[in-house]
Amino acid sequence: MNKKIYSSSIKKTPFKYSISKKIAKLMIDGKGRQEVFDECYVRNYIEVESIDRRKEISNVIYSRLINIDEFLLKQFYEGDVETSKFILVYAIAKSDMLFFDFMFEIYREALVGNKDYISIDDFDNFFAAKKETDLIVASWGHYTMIQLAKGYRNILVDSGMGERDKRNIKAIKLMIHPAVQDYIRQIGDAEYLKALLGEC
Repeated sequence: MNKKIYSSSIKKTPFKYSISKKIAKLMIDGKGRQEVFDECYVRNYIEVESIDRRKEISNVIYSRLINIDEFLLKQFYEGDVETSKFILVYAIAKSDMLFFDFMFEIYREALVGNKDYISIDDFDNFFAAKKETDLIVASWGHYTMIQLAKGYRNILVDSGMGERDKRNIKAIKLMIHPAVQDYIRQIGDAEYLKALLGEC
């Protein structure tokens, strides 16, 4: 698995499904990073008013989608909504080690354990534990942690992998296309299926 340094980028750009599909289409059409950037940032193909946000969103989403191959990119763009949204969460987990760890350690437990929801305490305890073991996370302030937890909750809800229940997030197992599930397993990414679908 391609491990990366912990990042807090999710706090500003959580899911962005519709914009991600627009950028995926550019990539499927064979456009490279600079061409995608020109379309999104210069020509505002993604329809984001703020120039700074346009730049940030374009870079973050491209960095996510570049982690999936052509087959999965096409499945993301053309597939059924549930599978498509799952692939975007998978791409986020591929590009963000901290998010992957959260999904594997906390979300998976909510799917397969006795407690089928994630509480605010679960978020707080996860980040507190990471602060103790990672210098980068330890350097982040309280506001960053609050925004990260909010970003994670938004990803779960917007993808359909979670449902708001008062202050908790109830974990929902997605039913994705078997061909996509098999393909992810075949390319050696079974750990992601364990984290995101609760597979054994």
